[in-house]
Amino acid sequence: MKMALLVLLLTTGFLMLSRGQQRMIYYPRPYPPGQVLPPTLQALTYKTSQGEQTAYYLPPLSPDPGGRGRTWLLFGGNASLALDWLPLLETCPDHQAGFLLLDYPGYGRCQGHPSPAAILESAELALARLAVQLAVPPDQLRQDLGVMGHSLGAAAGLLYASHHPVSRLVLISPFTSLKDMAKLLVGPLLSQTLLHDYDNRARLREVLARQPALPITIFHGDHDQVVPVSMGRELAALSPRLDYREIAHGDHNYILVTAAAAIRQAMLDPQPA
Repeated sequence: MKMALLVLLLTTGFLMLSRGQQRMIYYPRPYPPGQVLPPTLQALTYKTSQGEQTAYYLPPLSPDPGGRGRTWLLFGGNASLALDWLPLLETCPDHQAGFLLLDYPGYGRCQGHPSPAAILESAELALARLAVQLAVPPDQLRQDLGVMGHSLGAAAGLLYASHHPVSRLVLISPFTSLKDMAKLLVGPLLSQTLLHDYDNRARLREVLARQPALPITIFHGDHDQVVPVSMGRELAALSPRLDYREIAHGDHNYILVTAAAAIRQAMLDPQPA
């Protein structure tokens, strides 16, 4: 009886800890009722272990006749939605690129709860769903797959890139690790209880160890009040191959506006290895 009670108390405590951390890390929100999608945008529905998911695909403005244009997989911040990327993409100079905009489980029109494993699963199955939509083999999409993420999305993008080959990475306002962020917010003791850790140092080292080397660009604002710019600098110091661009007077969220032109160009330009 005592053992059963202890197991119950531990299980309850673990669930409370997990739910509490989810509320601190993720800020899911739905789309407003009756929202109309732009006519060029395609909604893609698919199922994961979390339930029904919806991602969005913005096709190329000028598709390559041979189907060799780049596909971008985009991961937003912890309070962002997939469609928040649209203003940045409106004038992207790469007219042969298509964009897969991902909402995390529990966000937008997606069921379930976000976690590193759930987000990775959703990204993998969203790409598989896009391959069906485009009637192309999944390997064809992966031949030239770019990944871009902002804040938490930079961690989600690095997680994906550590598991799968990608051709380009653009990381905006990345933290070194979620545990480092937790230390800043709740102190070193409580940070040890973190369940949803994203370790960008480790994932970036894994990606850097690959051959051939892929172009990686990091943007960070020097006035970022959420993720300290020192974290972007620390990640950039991991390798001289990294293209680090510090944005003067750039903050955490508005950097997507103030550095929009530079971000668009980084998505287009090749970077020497």
